[in-house]
Amino acid sequence: MPPNILFLHVDQMHADAISALGCEYLHTPAIDRLVREGHTFAKAYCAMPQCCPSRACWYTGRVSKEHGVVVNAYPIDPRIPDLGQWLRRENYDCVYTGKWHVTGRDLHESFDVLQPQHGMGELNDGNVARSAVAYLKNRASDQPFFLNVGFLNPHDCCFPAMAHGGPGKYAFAPKIESALPPLPGNFDDEYALRGRPNIRHWSRRDWQYYIYQYYRMVEMVDAEIGRVMDALRASPYADNTLVIFASDHGDGLGFHSKTSKGFLEEEAFRVPTIAWWPGQIPEGVRDADHLISGVDIAATICDYAGAPPLPKTTIARSWRPIFERRAAPWRDYVIGETSVGCLSVAVRDARYKSIIERENTRLYDLENDPLETRDLAGDARYADIAARHRAHFREYISQIELYPEPEIGLGAMKRGNLYREYINWYHSVLNEA
Repeated sequence: MPPNILFLHVDQMHADAISALGCEYLHTPAIDRLVREGHTFAKAYCAMPQCCPSRACWYTGRVSKEHGVVVNAYPIDPRIPDLGQWLRRENYDCVYTGKWHVTGRDLHESFDVLQPQHGMGELNDGNVARSAVAYLKNRASDQPFFLNVGFLNPHDCCFPAMAHGGPGKYAFAPKIESALPPLPGNFDDEYALRGRPNIRHWSRRDWQYYIYQYYRMVEMVDAEIGRVMDALRASPYADNTLVIFASDHGDGLGFHSKTSKGFLEEEAFRVPTIAWWPGQIPEGVRDADHLISGVDIAATICDYAGAPPLPKTTIARSWRPIFERRAAPWRDYVIGETSVGCLSVAVRDARYKSIIERENTRLYDLENDPLETRDLAGDARYADIAARHRAHFREYISQIELYPEPEIGLGAMKRGNLYREYINWYHSVLNEA
């Protein structure tokens, strides 16, 4: 019998905000236990660092320039099936609770829905967890299930970074003052003054408070993850359930003097990703050898469910050979894209990363410069690496099916302009000599 599948996902979680991975400024016992008992990917990246595009990538196994959700407001191609629709064909009970946020796709058409709202994580993540627990305790079907639990936190960090919610508006108790974490090593005071208008006035202490409260929001959602995992472990399904834990994207968290997401530096692009299935997936693995993409989640789920791959998923790869320690080729690089602000693409190999824009490229040695402070793109000694990454970008474009510019009736002219912009750029890169 194929396994049950539990997909636990959070929103806007920095990849290193886990105490088991060395962060000393928070305590995450539930995620720590997943780390101890599961397989943790150290080089896992989202396909696009914004909520709706990344989630559409999860559920279709295709990248943002294929399914059409290139920024939050743009709808998904209605012709592309999602995992809920796909696994229903394989006799799975496909169930959803919490945040969905795939633009243009009615959640009820793909899943049985337990808790459709997401609101603020602090207010509603508990309801989401309780609905998942109730499902695990009360279901009576013999069919395998595909249960999706969408938590919002630590996304609540967006509220203090909005125009009327800055950290400076909060009172600092002495015990909080002494607990404020330090600023990241690549925090830049001058850049902070040029950042988004609503945070330019922040003092260093305000930034520290932002990071402090972000960690509290991670702890909030960790408690709800623990609630669901405790229910699973106590259920009849514990021995036959694959659990995947991931975040749709990261958060600036003060690194590079940024908050939020949409950019391709590590803090927004890299994401926590853990797989758990005692007896089937080796425990306590910290995997820094495999480059992982968010689209792989769909491929992995289909593989374990015994379902055929979702259509045209040319980039996605199943993690199953990794877990089963089979000798199988793996990708040499992973690609991320963004259409937030300047169109750009990240190419990440085992050691180096390029961030490629139309008129500019940055190159970093992540092994020796994990904070991305020294741009090597202008150094002739690294020209071959930059050229190799450009070739990877071209190869990537040749493997995907670009979403066509829509008819005007499908959206505003501005939408058509954005599609036209990336199509023209990608074709120009593909046609380079």
